[in-house]
Amino acid sequence: MQNVQQTILSQYSSSPTICSLIEGWNQALDPAPLIDAWYADVWDLDTAQGYGLDVWGRIVGVSRVLKITSSKYFGFSEANDLTEEGFNSAPFFAGNAATDNYSLSDDGYRQLIKAKALANITDGSVFSINKILTTLFAGQGDAYVQDNGNMSMTYVFNFVPTDVQVSIIENSGVLPRPAGVAISYSIKSAS
Repeated sequence: MQNVQQTILSQYSSSPTICSLIEGWNQALDPAPLIDAWYADVWDLDTAQGYGLDVWGRIVGVSRVLKITSSKYFGFSEANDLTEEGFNSAPFFAGNAATDNYSLSDDGYRQLIKAKALANITDGSVFSINKILTTLFAGQGDAYVQDNGNMSMTYVFNFVPTDVQVSIIENSGVLPRPAGVAISYSIKSAS
């Protein structure tokens, strides 16, 4: 309360004991610092941490824990994913994917939450999907979607995504897939 003196009856307003007790209670029960901390740690997505981000993740429907594909295998670009390598670069796929669960850091999880929130309200247009890609991969290089014109589209990355980013791209379900449209992925060298 801003002015606790307004709540004290006039006959007790001169009593130092009552005034100090009420002033102490007012300071002990003042919810303003708790509300400010809750707003910063939970409600504001840009400053939320830990538990607050976990709440946001449940709201938008994305988990902090991702299954990371940590290995690349021999393959060709027709595989349409980001895990294939050429000759003498990677082993053949043995049938069991080498995966591991990984808990995203707060900054990575915040990016994933923002991208998923955008994906939840997207109209599926190239412009909207490009906005999601710019949010997810800000400052890392160009990332965009290319409409191939034959009911297929390609997510193009002008940087090499990390294993975590590959899992976000392919396993998290954040990047939209319009109904009836085939999806492929491509990494192009930045020139």
